[in-house]
Amino acid sequence: MSRFLVVAAVAILALAGAATAAADEPTKQTSTLSQSFVDNEACPFPTNVTVDRVRTTITFSNGDQTRHVDLTVTISTNDRTWIERDSYTVFITADSPNLWEIVGSFTHTRVQGGGTVFLESGRISYELATDTITDLHPGPHGTGSDPDAYNATVCAALAP
Repeated sequence: MSRFLVVAAVAILALAGAATAAADEPTKQTSTLSQSFVDNEACPFPTNVTVDRVRTTITFSNGDQTRHVDLTVTISTNDRTWIERDSYTVFITADSPNLWEIVGSFTHTRVQGGGTVFLESGRISYELATDTITDLHPGPHGTGSDPDAYNATVCAALAP
């Protein structure tokens, strides 16, 4: 066999091995969202709202995904500020893409200069098709998931 054929065969095998290894590596994408607006509906007075979100999605070769989310929502008015900082990871399997397992701090709210108002961390299940959250071990402070109760608490904390 000529030296050229041996070199060509080795090069082809090396490239094929690299392609196989690359196909098995997970892909990673990071997206950011930042927006600000005035909310004239939640409280009887206008509030300034800023939302900052960073989401990193890792997709594995079998189709499973993990999504890590860092979310900060800042609501301010009347020289007062309400801050919600959430940090959680969503696990989605390719076999059951409508069932999400969410682990982390998914509601952590403080009033500036005050203390924690809402705190919920741990593990919850979310059924995408039915928009249902299952919390097998609810925490002591509640998630603030009742929008009316949450808004009332925000408005009371920010009221003049």
